[in-house]
Amino acid sequence: MTVQYETQSETQPETTNTLGHRLAEGDLLLPEALRYAALLAEALRQIHDSGRVCGVLQPATVVITDAGLDVTPAPVEAGIITPYTAPELLQGQAPNIRSDIFAFGAILHEMVTGRRAFAGDTADALAVSLAISVPSPSDNPGLDHLIGNCTAKDPSVRCQRMQKVILELKLLSIAKSPEALTRHQTVTAAVRAQAEKLETKVAALLESQGKALIDVRQSSGDSINQLHDRLNDIAAELKPVQARSLLVEELCNTVMRHLEQMQHNVQALDERVAGLKEQNEVLNQGLTVMQEYMGSRVHEFEQTLKAQRTALASVAASQEQTDDVVEGMVGAMELVHTIVFDREEAFQ
Repeated sequence: MTVQYETQSETQPETTNTLGHRLAEGDLLLPEALRYAALLAEALRQIHDSGRVCGVLQPATVVITDAGLDVTPAPVEAGIITPYTAPELLQGQAPNIRSDIFAFGAILHEMVTGRRAFAGDTADALAVSLAISVPSPSDNPGLDHLIGNCTAKDPSVRCQRMQKVILELKLLSIAKSPEALTRHQTVTAAVRAQAEKLETKVAALLESQGKALIDVRQSSGDSINQLHDRLNDIAAELKPVQARSLLVEELCNTVMRHLEQMQHNVQALDERVAGLKEQNEVLNQGLTVMQEYMGSRVHEFEQTLKAQRTALASVAASQEQTDDVVEGMVGAMELVHTIVFDREEAFQ
């Protein structure tokens, strides 16, 4: 695998207050180194408890704040290694909690000793150092033991959880001097022995549970196979029923299509009836208007007829009077004629 060697300043943007800058300023006293280690371990624990991993962890990515240390998880870029890269990452494995613990152990060694745990002038030399070298010892056996557990080459041998690292740091922080540390070595060894026994018991319990789980899986597999066979038999029995169901379903679909067509026809008929109703209303309105008009015309005709009847009666009366006058004139003319005729006879 082709690797690229990068320094801290090359892998991260410039930050004025990082753990890398603090290490560049000079060696740390043991209490200060342990304080930074405890803060960094707690930050990593919180990241791991949230289901994430840091990925690329180095002093340049650890920002010193007023509240402590701030670590931002970042993905591991392919082909790039640092003095804090776990050996399994060089083999292409994905970063996990144990690779973060490896980087933590390398950073702890650098804070305590002032020297990098793994170094190389080239990328290949650094890769070899990460793969086969062990950190140089410090003057503190307890720290050497913790650093060795964190930077073990085999991930399965390495510390598995940050909680155990935090416990080791608390035991180490109790000692304020090499003499006090020596007095507490017996207690620390006893605690480690109890922790190892507990880990052994937990491992045995996990192994037994794993075997039980395998047995359950096997029995479950047999049951699943039997259930699968039974389901196949039921499926074969259900095929005729399914065929009839398909026929019924097709018939139902046909009926539904006819019902939809009938509903559509009824809807069209309703629309036509509604149109006829509207036309009927218009006709009724026209008929009403016509009736009103005819009524007014009949009334006018009646009034005219009445007036004409009155006029006819007046004409008739005038005619009778005229007839009387004519009759009187005829009688007078007859009288005159008689008188004239009589006079003519008399003259003769």
